[in-house]
Amino acid sequence: MFCRPIKFIFVKETMEMTKIETNKVLEQINNLEPTSCDLAGSEIYVKHKLLLTMTDGKVCNALTETHSSQKCYICGATPTMMNDEGRHFDSNQDNFGFGLSTLHAWIRSFECFLHISYKLDIKKWQARSSQEKASVKQRSDEIKQRFKHEMGLIVDKPKPGFGSTNDGNTARRFFGNPELSARITGLDVTIIKNFDVLLRTLCSGFEINLVEFNKLCLETRRLYLSLYSWYYMPATVHKLLIHSTEVVKTAIVPIGQLSEEAQEARNKDCRRFREHNTRKCSRLVTNRDLLNMLIITSDPLINSLREVPKKKSNKLCAEVLKLIIAPTIEPRPQIPSRPPQNEEDYLVSESSDCESDDSDIET
Repeated sequence: MFCRPIKFIFVKETMEMTKIETNKVLEQINNLEPTSCDLAGSEIYVKHKLLLTMTDGKVCNALTETHSSQKCYICGATPTMMNDEGRHFDSNQDNFGFGLSTLHAWIRSFECFLHISYKLDIKKWQARSSQEKASVKQRSDEIKQRFKHEMGLIVDKPKPGFGSTNDGNTARRFFGNPELSARITGLDVTIIKNFDVLLRTLCSGFEINLVEFNKLCLETRRLYLSLYSWYYMPATVHKLLIHSTEVVKTAIVPIGQLSEEAQEARNKDCRRFREHNTRKCSRLVTNRDLLNMLIITSDPLINSLREVPKKKSNKLCAEVLKLIIAPTIEPRPQIPSRPPQNEEDYLVSESSDCESDDSDIET
């Protein structure tokens, strides 16, 4: 809800336009001045560091001049290179700043397994002959029907106004029940469980044990290549299994806090505001009303007045807990009521005003 619109341009989205607008944003970031605030008579300056992590694959490819969506924008690997088990991938560390797009990682991994299951009978990346295409279509129809009847999921269907039914919630349902998903698709249950653990660890928002996490990534990649080497690994899956450890290591906060989910969640607000809260007399006023509603609903003061919806708490499984580092809570330091003049001013007695104020706050 705090995701606010910055700019609205009615132009065709091209690689050149993406670079121009990104450079403008980066220039504004570089010109940001530190925020100063006064705390108990002490002036504190806060520096700001903004990251371009709310991006999709198209924007990342444009900024890194990767002309094919099937290539990895971090190492430049092609689909045939990604399935080479003995190949070493040289990463471009300048591209680590785009994050991992954890929401799209759920969806692309789910679609990867879905397409593998469609082609298990022919065991080919592409169905070329009419017989192979008929076999793939028959198996895909059967799998879709089983997902609908056994899990209540409509998968791989176009959704008017929304794109496809393959969204984050569908992907999480698929990986959340690996035994049933493996029985429906005919895939190996272990590899589904491994992807579920990896994705939940990245989205947990906690610091990750990189040694154990990288070990599971490499183990999952070897399992994938031993079972489904005939299906070229998608770029997102390759990025998850090969580069995720490096990206997490360079991130200044846990990678789960750099998700693009907030921006994607705003799409449903855009559709609702456009339908119910905009004038339809012209395109100009429609878009102006839409932007005004987005600015109003994302205002911190107005947003604080709304009732926070209660969400079901998702407990982390034991496998995920082994891959994250438990957060440590340090005691809050005592803040003197005036700027300290000498060492004795740091010693606060039990009857001081500073401690009584702190106890009131804690209560």
